[in-house]
Amino acid sequence: MLRKCLTLLYAAGGYVAGLASIALIVSFLADLPLPWAIDAGEPGAFWPSVAINLGLLWVFGLHHSITARRWFKRHWTRLIPPELERATYLYMTAALTVILVGLWQPIPEAVWHVSDAIGAGLLWAAYLGVWGLMFSATFPIGHLRFFGLAQAWERVTDVSAREAGFTARWLYGVIRHPISLGWMLVPWITPHMTMGQLVFAMGTAAYVLIATIFEEADLVAELGDIYRDYRRRVPAFLPIRKPW
Repeated sequence: MLRKCLTLLYAAGGYVAGLASIALIVSFLADLPLPWAIDAGEPGAFWPSVAINLGLLWVFGLHHSITARRWFKRHWTRLIPPELERATYLYMTAALTVILVGLWQPIPEAVWHVSDAIGAGLLWAAYLGVWGLMFSATFPIGHLRFFGLAQAWERVTDVSAREAGFTARWLYGVIRHPISLGWMLVPWITPHMTMGQLVFAMGTAAYVLIATIFEEADLVAELGDIYRDYRRRVPAFLPIRKPW
C-alpha cells in the first residue's frame, strides 16, 4: 500500500512540475517584470550571449528528443519503473526549464515595439490563445497520460496499461504537430521583440523543424501505413490541404 501511495505521489509531483515548467516559460517569454524575465538582468557581450542562449535551447530540446526515442525508453525503463518514466521525464524537464531561464543571457536591443494599447492587447490575447490551444492539444492524445498520471494510476489499480493511441481529432485533424507549431509561434507574438527573444524564436524554430524529422520517422516505424496515410492527408504545420 505504501509503495502505491508513493507511486501516485511521485506521479502527481511530476504533473505539478510539468505545469509549473509551462507557467515558467509562459512568464519568461512574456517578459513580465520578474527576476526571470527573458530580458531581465545585466546584458553581456552580444555574440557570447547568443552562443550561450542557443546552447541552452538545444540542450533543453535534445533532452526531449532523446528521451522520446524508443531505444532510449527501452534502456531507461530498466532503471526507472515504466509507470514512472513519464513523470521522471517531467521532473527532468522542469529542472532543465529552471536552468534555461536561470542561465539565459539577456539581449535587450529592440527589434520592434508596439506602443498602441489596442495592438499590444491583441498580441497578448493571441499569445495566451496559442498557449491555450497548445494545452488543449494534450487532451485528444490523453492529457493524463501526457503528464504521467494515467500510467501510475493503471499500475496502482492493476489495470492493464493502455498504449497511447493514434488520433486525428481536434487540432490533429488540421495539422500533424499543433504543439510543435505553438512552440514556434509563441516567441514571435509579443508587442516588444528584443534580440534575446529573436534568438529564442529562431533557435526554437530550427530545433523543432529538425526534431520533427526524427519524430515522424519513429511514428512511421510504430504505426506504419496508418501514419503514412495521415501524413499524406494532413499537413505538418501549415493548415493548407494538398489538392490531391
